[in-house]
Amino acid sequence: MAVNLFFVPHQDDEALTFGAAIRNHLDVEEECHVILYTDGATSNVRNQLNGEIPSGINKKKHDPEAEGYAFMEEEVFTKYRNDEFQRSCLALGIPPTNIHYATNLMRDGATTVRGCEDVIDEFLTRFPEARVKTFTDLGGNHSDHAHMGMAARNLLKSGQITDLRMYVEPYNLSKAKEVSLGNPFHKEYSTANKQKVIDALNEYKKWNPAMQQFAIGYHSVKKEINAAIANPISYYHKP
Repeated sequence: MAVNLFFVPHQDDEALTFGAAIRNHLDVEEECHVILYTDGATSNVRNQLNGEIPSGINKKKHDPEAEGYAFMEEEVFTKYRNDEFQRSCLALGIPPTNIHYATNLMRDGATTVRGCEDVIDEFLTRFPEARVKTFTDLGGNHSDHAHMGMAARNLLKSGQITDLRMYVEPYNLSKAKEVSLGNPFHKEYSTANKQKVIDALNEYKKWNPAMQQFAIGYHSVKKEINAAIANPISYYHKP
């Protein structure tokens, strides 16, 4: 059975960009592991939920006391983000044992290429010859995304990676194509289980403070989540 390692920079990226691809691998009974490698702690959604800046959902400020939840410190905020990530992965169909947090978990916004190489190395040691799936390093995307792509290229050159696909965020697709030098881009649709991808994305929209659900992903990237729900698709290129 083929083993696939999906390296996820932030809680929501596994569904937004990898969702259709993950389902396609699962649908042919391949093994998939998702690996989160940042804490997600520095997102300004924490400031939104704490009522310090307007919400990305409705442009109004939250009132935590009136809405039934407490002010969130970074540690608590990360806990809630990880809960969304777990729920999303389970909705996609990832077994609980295949949801991972890198030992070298880096701070959101402070990743390095070397740190990303260490994360890949950790999981290739556990799953030798696994296929590696990262985000692209093309198009000027978020550094936490691009650094993992750069790390994967380095390890491909050294022979530690033998099979690499680099996935492109839908919102970065046009910029990535501009600098790809003709490298073809591919599309993956989930034909058998599209609804599971949609269900995973919907986990990031759930707002129920009594259940400690705060729609963190939706506060962050509302437009992107809505677009992905309307058309669940994964884009990738080969190095």
